[in-house]
Amino acid sequence: MTTTETALPNGQDLHTALAEGRRAYELDRKHVFHSWSAQAQLNPMTIVASQGSYIWDGDGNRLLDFSSQLVNTNIGHQHPRVVAAIAAQAAKLCTVAPQYVNDARSEAARLIAERTPGDLDRVFFTNAGA
Repeated sequence: MTTTETALPNGQDLHTALAEGRRAYELDRKHVFHSWSAQAQLNPMTIVASQGSYIWDGDGNRLLDFSSQLVNTNIGHQHPRVVAAIAAQAAKLCTVAPQYVNDARSEAARLIAERTPGDLDRVFFTNAGA
């Protein structure tokens, strides 16, 4: 379905976003190696905006995001509480390598351990996507 909106949910002008999307696509095809894909045959969709359950593609179409971007945005794109939590954590401490301790990771592990059965009380966090 084609959108007739002139602005995206993030406040960006649709025409500006589409121009940036075309540039992003060109740069992607020139410089990005996509995993698990035959590169010459790849024609990835450009996403220029998202909100809630929807994404806007590089042609300005509003689409329902059934994949939740690899199932990691089930709460929806740009959920205000998630955006606020990310901003608060980034302002406090943006990143910490796995070999160091920090309060956010320790607290997340405690909350997960509270919900796991029996003596399953340790969590392995990875930044590798597995």
